[in-house]
Amino acid sequence: MQLHHALRLPPDALSIVTLVGAGGKTSALFRLADEAVGGGRRVVTTTTTHIFASQAEDAPARLEAKPGETDAIDWAALEAALARHGHCFIWSPPGFRTPESAGRPTAASPTRSKRQGLPPEVVDALAARAGDLGISLIAIEGDGSRRRPVKAPASHEPVIPACTTHLVPVAGLDGLGLPLDEPYVHRPEQVRALLQEEDASTRLTPRMLGRLLVEPYGRGVRGAERGGSEPPGSASRPWDARLIPLLNKADSAPRLAAARLIAQRLAQQNQPALIGAVGAGSGAAIRERWGATAAVVLAAGESRRMGRPKQLLRWQGEPLVTRAARIALESGASETVVVTGAVADQVEAALAPLREAGRGRLRVVHNPNWQDGQAGSVHAAVDALPAACEAALFLPVDQLRLPAALLRRLWQTWRGGSDLAAVAVDGAIRGAPALFDRRFFGRLRQVQGDGGGGRLLRRHAEEVSAIETPVEWLADVDTPEDWRRAVDSGL
Repeated sequence: MQLHHALRLPPDALSIVTLVGAGGKTSALFRLADEAVGGGRRVVTTTTTHIFASQAEDAPARLEAKPGETDAIDWAALEAALARHGHCFIWSPPGFRTPESAGRPTAASPTRSKRQGLPPEVVDALAARAGDLGISLIAIEGDGSRRRPVKAPASHEPVIPACTTHLVPVAGLDGLGLPLDEPYVHRPEQVRALLQEEDASTRLTPRMLGRLLVEPYGRGVRGAERGGSEPPGSASRPWDARLIPLLNKADSAPRLAAARLIAQRLAQQNQPALIGAVGAGSGAAIRERWGATAAVVLAAGESRRMGRPKQLLRWQGEPLVTRAARIALESGASETVVVTGAVADQVEAALAPLREAGRGRLRVVHNPNWQDGQAGSVHAAVDALPAACEAALFLPVDQLRLPAALLRRLWQTWRGGSDLAAVAVDGAIRGAPALFDRRFFGRLRQVQGDGGGGRLLRRHAEEVSAIETPVEWLADVDTPEDWRRAVDSGL
């Protein structure tokens, strides 16, 4: 999966990505730029602190900003560089500070081996001119780490421009198991203060690394709120910037396993996270994405052809709606949503024991327009999903032999980068169960009739990751004859 895809950078709008932390920020910066240029976009990279001169050489074009009372950037030169290369790195000479930044504390002056970055207000000016220059991505390195795998913020950095749309804290998984001290950690005192660990010999655990990635940046602030006192190891992020941590250097099975533990814990807190290996020659930049998810059981129909509510038919000792909700819970989704309609009170009563056992992971949503077809239930479900939900998996109430393992495969397909995933029989995509990334939620709200999301899958068939499935796993029951055959089979 490419980094820009995992970050969900919109193709037709400006994205301003600020990378902070340690363990591969610069690699991620230029990996993101290369992806953008490969997709025909124009991109500017820069830093708001310092970057090694040798690293800046990775950009195909470089432009030095100039001091001045008005424009610090030579816009004509930038246009020419972008027209030729698609990517330009902008830096400023040592000591360059705009009038607006004259009173702001900065890091120590860079040596000849480093390039000094741009003050945040110059980045804001660049963002304001991006449309005129055809720039769709500005990627920024917001702090330094002395090439250590982990760090904590200081009073003078990170420097996060107010125009940032995506804030990406980075940490290297190679820091796990190492002491919270030099030479393994940058600013170990701040790291230990944030983690409330006094002993420098304490070794970094997955739980600690998850905290370092999120806690310093978890409280979004508006521009007017900046500059106030903050606790040790904290940093301000723009209130509307999307926070997406990157667990980098997942280049071995043990590191990948540790990263999954961290990402899963963050997902339980409604915090998305990426697992990757963004270094040169690492193949796919992102191995997996994690976040809050929902499995949706569609159980609102009146079962007209069956002649009685099939949600309440008992199969192997439990109502069909209870079975469907149970395997949805077992799928690994953060929560399960059951959409009711006809016989809603009876369905809720059947679900009561499972809701109690689910400890808040099972919700019931009523669709008052259940007579209008399956689309109404899809709308009700999407509208009820929390804002943090990253993807939703829809399944019907009456697939008797559907295993939870198949649903887990659909989730793993999404984590690997597929925005649409569905089952298939002999190569033909079926409409359920099916999974939709959040970028399709708006289109799910527009589906009509009894087709549900099936039409959306057909419309975007080239994007669907299909999982070949035994046909008997997908058999449903719509009529009394279907039910008798299922009961007689005893399977």
